[in-house]
Formats: sequence, structure tokens, C-alpha cells
Amino acid sequence: MAKVKLNLLNIFQLRINKKFIEYEGKTIGDVISQFLSENGDKLDAELLNKNKQKFHSHVLILLNGRNIKYLKSYKTSLKEGDDLYLSYALAGG
Repeated sequence: MAKVKLNLLNIFQLRINKKFIEYEGKTIGDVISQFLSENGDKLDAELLNKNKQKFHSHVLILLNGRNIKYLKSYKTSLKEGDDLYLSYALAGG
């Protein structure tokens, strides 16, 4: 298992009151599952999918700066020292 840093941005940082949390896991899904089991009750329902085990599609998850949608999503393997980022997609003008 790889030790990784989950960086919390915007709404996630405000709800959890932390800038980052360290986790161990083999895949992004492992880390997200741990995060949601510990903190899911602190998040708005709109951020989660129907079964509350994954994030809604408008939540941005980055692995070392790359959107996981262009990798293997939640099945993407992790390496020691990887950086994950959780953010909410914002738009404006």
C-alpha cells in the first residue's frame, strides 16, 4: 500500500477543517472510501452520488495534477508519495 496525501480544496477544506489528510491505499478508490467513511457525514449530499460511496461527477479529483477521468478513475493505482486533490468544479464570469 502506498502512503498518499489527500489535499482538500475549497468546500472540502471548509467542511473538514483540514488542508490535507494522509491515507494508505492501493487505488484512488481505496483512499476515497476511507475519506468518505470518516468524513461523509460532514459533506453536503450534492457532493455524493446516490449510494454515497463515490463523489458526484462535478467533483474534481486530481492525481499529481491530472484529472482521474483521463486515467482509470477510481481504479487508478497509487504510488508512494502521490498527491491527490479534491475540489468542487467552479464556474463564473
